[in-house]
Amino acid sequence: MAAKYNDLDFSDLVEALSQTPVYRVLLLGNLIGQPFFGRFGKRYSMTLNEWRIMTVLSANPGISVSGICELSGLHIMNVSRGVKGLERQGRVIKKVDPSDRRRTILELSEDGMAVFRAIAPQGLEWADTVCDVLSEKETKAFDRMLTKMIDHVRNQSDGTA
Repeated sequence: MAAKYNDLDFSDLVEALSQTPVYRVLLLGNLIGQPFFGRFGKRYSMTLNEWRIMTVLSANPGISVSGICELSGLHIMNVSRGVKGLERQGRVIKKVDPSDRRRTILELSEDGMAVFRAIAPQGLEWADTVCDVLSEKETKAFDRMLTKMIDHVRNQSDGTA
């Protein structure tokens, strides 16, 4: 698959890679996440990955670590580390799955829900600010394109990209 790029010299590879939509989506994601630590991370002693885990848990109580990985796209090591941190802070509760005693399920504690409720409205405001540069029509089109790309990658990814 990469054969069409094999003949590019180093500087052309760098230039081509930095201009791909995938690279630019990663850049946008990083730029969007940058303010998190200053706005919330310090105040709530939380990492951005822990916040992402809490977001998945808020919508999916009783999910497993592997389920969080699937829904968030985060690596299992980052999810495991984040869950341990949230558990130490009393924001996540681990339980044995009653239908499969080998499986652990997670949910937000009352404190975890309170932190989520405190941060989520500001996160939504930040999302509005980021998207303010787009018209409503552009926002809907961008959302459709992102959904299409996410579905495509999920359907073909084996984690090795």
